[in-house]
Amino acid sequence: MSRPGPGELRIGMAVFDRHYDMPAEISGFAGPMVLLTRPTGLRWQVHHISLRPATPYEKRQLLALAQLHRTRLKGR
Repeated sequence: MSRPGPGELRIGMAVFDRHYDMPAEISGFAGPMVLLTRPTGLRWQVHHISLRPATPYEKRQLLALAQLHRTRLKGR
């Protein structure tokens, strides 16, 4: 899968960070750096070159993680 150029990235897009080896959602931009967030609240920034679009499987991982995190916050 090819990596997107800086103009192809958008807030809310699911991406895979090759540096940290995990999917996340784009929450913002700071120059060449992209701000990423996981459903658990983990946030970090990475250079846009380290990103590629998330696969359908990785998007499902993010959805499942969000559901698990909501359930744990409810105390179930």
